[in-house]
Amino acid sequence: MNRPAVAAALFLMVTSGALSQVSTKPYAQLLVDEMLLRNANLSMLSITVQNPASGREMLASNTARTLSSNTFKTPYPDRAITGVRRCQSVVPLHDAANIVVGTLRAEITSKKAFLSGCQSAVEDLRDQLSRVIPSSQDLFEPYLVSTSSDDLLAQRLTIETLAKYPDVLILAFHVTAPGESVNRVVGINRPKFLGRISDEVDQEVAKTGKTVVQVIPATHRMEIHMPLRAIDGSLAGTLVTVYLWQKEAETPTLMSRAMHIRDELQSRIPSSAALVNRKH
Repeated sequence: MNRPAVAAALFLMVTSGALSQVSTKPYAQLLVDEMLLRNANLSMLSITVQNPASGREMLASNTARTLSSNTFKTPYPDRAITGVRRCQSVVPLHDAANIVVGTLRAEITSKKAFLSGCQSAVEDLRDQLSRVIPSSQDLFEPYLVSTSSDDLLAQRLTIETLAKYPDVLILAFHVTAPGESVNRVVGINRPKFLGRISDEVDQEVAKTGKTVVQVIPATHRMEIHMPLRAIDGSLAGTLVTVYLWQKEAETPTLMSRAMHIRDELQSRIPSSAALVNRKH
C-alpha cells in the first residue's frame, strides 16, 4: 500500500472510531429546528414518520406534547397571554416527489382570530418542508451535534460553528492532509461523508481560491464553496456552507453569513496541517 493510501486508511479509522462517542440528530429534527427559527409564530411543530427500512416510527418535535386529534382545531384563546390566540392543525407530510411520508403537526400563535387561515398556514409550512425532503429515508439520516476528544481540529470547529449558527444545515472542511495528494472531507456534520474524496468543485476552490455558489432546485439548498485560509492568509482548503434556500431574495444574506463564518474561522486555523491534527 502506498503512502497516500496508508494515510487515507488511518484517517478513516480515526474518524469512524470517534463517531461512536458523539451524539447525532436525524434530518427530520434539523428541519423542525430550522422551521422554528424561520417562523416566530410557531409554538409547536412535530414530524411523525415511519422508517421504510425498519418500520420504526420516529417523532421529531420541539415539545413532548402532541395534538389530541388528527383534525383541524378551531382557534382558542391563550389564558396566559392576553390577546393571544393559538390554533392547531395536523396535515399529511409529503416528500419532494409528492409521496406521503408522514404527518406534520403544528400550533401557531397569533393575535389575530384564525378561521380557515390556520390550516392554510400549516399547509404552507408543509409545502416548504416537502421541497427539502428527498424521501422518507432521508428524514432518518443522522447529523452530528457533538464532538469527541479524538476529533480532528476541523471536526471540532465544524460542530462548534454549527452550534453558534443554527441556520446552517451543513458545514464541511475539505483539506489535503500532509502526506496525501488527495483533498478529502475532514470535518462535517454528516458522518457518512467524513473521509470521502472531495468532488471537483471543492478541489478546484482549494487550488484557485475562487468562491463557487451552487443552488440545487430539487432540494432547495444553497451551497457556498469558499477558499479556507489559515491565520497567515495561506490557502488551507475549502469551506462549504449549506443552507435551506426558499427564494432568490435570500441569496445576498446567505452569502454574507457564509463569508462571515469563513472569516471568523480563519483566526482559529494555524495551518492546513493543524486541521487534521487531534492535538489542538
